[in-house]
Amino acid sequence: MKENFLETKNNKKEIFQYIDSFLTLPERISRTNEDKDTPKELGDFLVKSDFIKEVGILKNSWGFMYSKDTRKISIADTEMSQEAYLYYIFRLGKDINGENLFPKFGDETDQYRFLHETCHAYQEYLVYKELSDKNLDQSSWYADSVNGKNDSTFSILFNLCYKIRNSNENKGLSTWGNVPDYNSIQNDASRIASRALEDSNELIVMRLWNPKYLETFLDYVSLNIDGYNESSLNEDNLVKIANNTKILIKHIVDLYVEEMKNNIK
Repeated sequence: MKENFLETKNNKKEIFQYIDSFLTLPERISRTNEDKDTPKELGDFLVKSDFIKEVGILKNSWGFMYSKDTRKISIADTEMSQEAYLYYIFRLGKDINGENLFPKFGDETDQYRFLHETCHAYQEYLVYKELSDKNLDQSSWYADSVNGKNDSTFSILFNLCYKIRNSNENKGLSTWGNVPDYNSIQNDASRIASRALEDSNELIVMRLWNPKYLETFLDYVSLNIDGYNESSLNEDNLVKIANNTKILIKHIVDLYVEEMKNNIK
């Protein structure tokens, strides 16, 4: 998928081609996903809205990244290691035919991570839209969301993820929120907020990849899957949640995706 990738893509026609390549879900994933077209439609919307302006290569890295300053998605020029794959990719969940729902190592994982960065771009769109309506700066949005002063669906999801992180030290609702890079953030609130932002984003990515994939993850962290217990969660630095929290998260994420579909029409 990355073989013919040039260093930077500034031409919108070329960016749309990569949106189509990365955000057209694998057939085995999309056949049980009623929202299978939403990832590509989201990418197209963000390109048209200038929240994705470039797609390029992140040199000497296996990571993917979205820059809110340049509005650029950068993809790795180095393969993700098996070790990283086994830690960061949640590997449970099957469809009605017994097919694994998690992304396979390789191209599918690249697609999944590109979707993750696309969802970060959409978060920037939501924050920008809400701030424009209220005439506030970006730092105000995060502070107000942490303090429960914003009532948008994204704010509510972020606030919940922040509270969970804040109450459980280094544990949260995604492995991506555990990336060691965040340890360099000295301010406690900023570090927790950065990790919580990853948690909230990853919940959305799971839902867009396949709703059953998210449901399986929520069953996992609420200990509703036989054979897994708190020691399993501790190995992943994931937090245990109550069943009512599981139901609440699913409801918020479903609402978020419905609002997304309306926004990008």
